[in-house]
Amino acid sequence: MSSILALRGEQRENGGLLAVCTARGYRVAIREARTPLQAPDFASTPLRRFVANVCTAEVQHADAQFWQLARACGADAVIDRFETPDIAATYRLPHERCAGRALVWLGHLQSHDSQRRGPWESWSGLSRPRKAVWLRRRRELLHGLLKAISEYRAARAALLQGGGQ
Repeated sequence: MSSILALRGEQRENGGLLAVCTARGYRVAIREARTPLQAPDFASTPLRRFVANVCTAEVQHADAQFWQLARACGADAVIDRFETPDIAATYRLPHERCAGRALVWLGHLQSHDSQRRGPWESWSGLSRPRKAVWLRRRRELLHGLLKAISEYRAARAALLQGGGQ
């Protein structure tokens, strides 16, 4: 019985989505129907783990919800995934875009750090000037990650203050 009620509720939601799709187009309908992920507070979590877990969840939620909404209003049939492979990214909310940027910075930092530790480390063979260049680049990457995560946290706080969740 509860599955029938859930199905009817979904049909009502999709009916409203379909009405907006018909009246104003699927792009507007999807943009207006997007909702943020309810994320718990991970303030005490180490930075890299925070970015890896929370920001990945934000981006995956955004992409999954985009395709769910696109299917619900029939837009998935007209979206060419080869022409626009990352179309879901254009429908991300501001904090989700910041989460995506933080993930990119984390990937670059992790890749850079693997030159110092890990199976393919090249740190031990570097000269002093090259090590200084390497350390400077690592500092730039770390500062980029810190800036991206502070932008994410600010966007997330703005969302919560605006009553978006």
